[in-house]
Amino acid sequence: MLKAIIDNIKGLYSLLVGLSITGRFLLSPRQTVHYPRKVIEPENMASYRGPLELVPGDPDPAQSRCISCQMCVRACPGHCLTVTKGASGKSPEVWLYDFTLCCLCAACVESCPTGAIRFSHKVYLVADSREALHLDLLGQLKSSAKQTS
Repeated sequence: MLKAIIDNIKGLYSLLVGLSITGRFLLSPRQTVHYPRKVIEPENMASYRGPLELVPGDPDPAQSRCISCQMCVRACPGHCLTVTKGASGKSPEVWLYDFTLCCLCAACVESCPTGAIRFSHKVYLVADSREALHLDLLGQLKSSAKQTS
């Protein structure tokens, strides 16, 4: 009998804690953005994890920092990365990324010894097919270097 009363008091306390949290957030301003009418400010996108991108090299922004060590490929649980060594042995010839398989876990970013991979802040990425989300990151890096120069 006493145990049932204590359990009921604990349940009531848990209910009151939950209702207080709900009430506090009910009266606070919204945290979401109504997309067509508003856009996300750049300072709010610092923590956003978009699709991967290659970091440009220091001397040549058209080249990546990647040394084709395959550490990112081994660390990726989704098997969404394909890196092929080039003829020189250091710089990659092919760097493919399948965004449809990526779980955005950051295992590849953390395992890269040269810091050649990072998450982009592409919030408005749109595709009309799965094949459009199979990205050639070396091609994107070279085209962005041409646009900035």
